[in-house]
Amino acid sequence: MTASPDRRVAELVERAARPLGVERFGFCPLEALSGLLECRAKGLVPPKGAVILLLLPYYAGEFSPRNLARYALCDDYHRVAREILAQVIRPLEAAFPGETFLPFVDSSPIPEVEAGAIAGLGFAGRNGQLITPWYGSLAFLCEVVTTLPLAATGPGDGSCGDCRRCLDCCPTGALGEGGLDTSRCRSHISQKKGELSPWEREQLRRGGLAWGCDICTDACPHNRAPALSTVPRLRQGLEPLLTRDNLSALAKEKSYGWRGTGVLCRNLEILEQK
Repeated sequence: MTASPDRRVAELVERAARPLGVERFGFCPLEALSGLLECRAKGLVPPKGAVILLLLPYYAGEFSPRNLARYALCDDYHRVAREILAQVIRPLEAAFPGETFLPFVDSSPIPEVEAGAIAGLGFAGRNGQLITPWYGSLAFLCEVVTTLPLAATGPGDGSCGDCRRCLDCCPTGALGEGGLDTSRCRSHISQKKGELSPWEREQLRRGGLAWGCDICTDACPHNRAPALSTVPRLRQGLEPLLTRDNLSALAKEKSYGWRGTGVLCRNLEILEQK
């Protein structure tokens, strides 16, 4: 008896991904999504098919001193995820000739949190992140969009319930019941180009990070006792402290390098101010 596409795809993804440390993945039909996000890649997505989503946990331990968000300590996760997706896609293309398999990392038209919940990988938290039962919200999502019709492997269980810790701890009020106001988010501010307003500069200085913000993530009870990443590549090249001396070298290897050294230099200058 021939295995269904769903089972065959699951077997191939498992076989390719697990040796790379990826232990959790799921499927979400494209038709189950509320819509696609506006981006240049939107036109590449087929009208029907599914999304194969992979979870890449990134927690690598505690470091002090540290002036970078936890997700930015490892080598560029975009590069790591693309390499993993390439190895996952290779056997799928061989097994299903004529079908399409498109890899996406970060700049994706797929609403990843919604898709992850439909795929059974977790639930949408009030902080706007996918909260998983295995890694809390300390995991990257990457995906393969395919023309294959795959059934949903979810939905995921859980909800924030009455918990408001991420909302209550946000120092700028960027997080609210209506979602995230990026203009007030310290992580977003750290990534802005050009001159910052006095208020933005003060928020960056108070936050103490040259890139990102971990406050709402740290407040989430699902992140209390995170396990170390199972993906070896995300535990390598860890650098918790950005300085003027290592900035140029790290910008070539880390995920924040895409913004350019000018923004990073500006942020370090703000942090140096008393």
